[in-house]
Amino acid sequence: MSPALVDQIGLDGRLLTGADALLSKRDKVRLLLDSLPGATAEKFAGVDSVRFGDQILFMKQVTYLGNTWPVFKKRIQIPKKWLDAHHQALAEGLTPRFVGIYRHEDVTIFVDFDPSTYVRRKANNSAAHVSTNDLFQAQTVGAFRREDRNGNRLTSVPVGQLAEYLLGRTSTVQPQVEAFSRFNSEFLSHDRIEALDALREMEEAKWSGRFYSEWAGVYLEYRFDQFICENALTSKVKFQRMKQRGGFDFDLVFPDHDRIDFYGDLKASSVGRPDSPGNDAAALRRCVEAYGRFWYVIYEHETWHGHKDQDRPTIAWNEWKRSVGYTNGKPYDPLSYARKFKAAVRFSRMFILEINEANFNMVLKDFKQGRQQSGAARAVKVMIKKKNIDNFLIYTESHG
Repeated sequence: MSPALVDQIGLDGRLLTGADALLSKRDKVRLLLDSLPGATAEKFAGVDSVRFGDQILFMKQVTYLGNTWPVFKKRIQIPKKWLDAHHQALAEGLTPRFVGIYRHEDVTIFVDFDPSTYVRRKANNSAAHVSTNDLFQAQTVGAFRREDRNGNRLTSVPVGQLAEYLLGRTSTVQPQVEAFSRFNSEFLSHDRIEALDALREMEEAKWSGRFYSEWAGVYLEYRFDQFICENALTSKVKFQRMKQRGGFDFDLVFPDHDRIDFYGDLKASSVGRPDSPGNDAAALRRCVEAYGRFWYVIYEHETWHGHKDQDRPTIAWNEWKRSVGYTNGKPYDPLSYARKFKAAVRFSRMFILEINEANFNMVLKDFKQGRQQSGAARAVKVMIKKKNIDNFLIYTESHG
């Protein structure tokens, strides 16, 4: 059987298709020794390893997960003997590391899998997973750390940064993430946000969109814009309330001094939904081609619906809109939007998802919008497939 043709990463980060290389034990040891001045190869607790100062690196090759799996899924196998060697290293005051080695043509990337979650497993030969996007980030941005949806932590490191990374001298956090991390400490909480409280707050600030039926996403935008302005974070990210004519119609602008580095969109999504609605497919493609990447920043929330409380919150919402003079040109209906109205939400988790040329086609699927009232077809939009989240996850945080 011919080897599977799967995702590979080129020197410039370009997505390629090809079969996995076959690395011998000598190849893997050589790649590590060439990247770590002063390192030595040795057997430790019966396991082939490389010692670098007080660190012991156990190594396996990063390869495709296997047939039937998406082509972006890769992994290393963790044999049971690594677990015993890990415990012995700790007992001797050493730092054990589970290291994956990715190699394709002239590209070498190391993946440092935090052992803490893997050593708790009882499986004889478990796997640690890594995605194409992790390799892309390392090759284009530098050392890149994230936590996957199962709570495992991994860091992908380009070949020239391994020694500095292991010595703790390399940052693994993208600077734009700081604004969201700081916002999360205030916004993500155990507290319910009641619809009328949020709407009155936005009405006082005259925030555009405050009368939209799907108020939770509008409130997220309002709070985020308020936070970054009050905390002088607009050099890292700006919320674009007024879109520039002829420009991209996206919420978030990530500046690089006097130019735009890339764009993004801020979205709210219910916990448990398998997909989150995206943007116009053609516009998103043009944006990625122009700027190289695009960030979806998704805040998930639990939801309490008004119809579960005898529609009392829905009636109060409609009455409030009438009290402030909003009619939308329609007759007053106390049960308008009763089936879907959110009486309250609680934001508890967020994701930053990057769309780039290495994962564009894998992470998005067409979302058919149906037809307009005139019968004309609507523009094709996209949906973010949460089941593939590990191939475009940049950062995640949750509270509660």
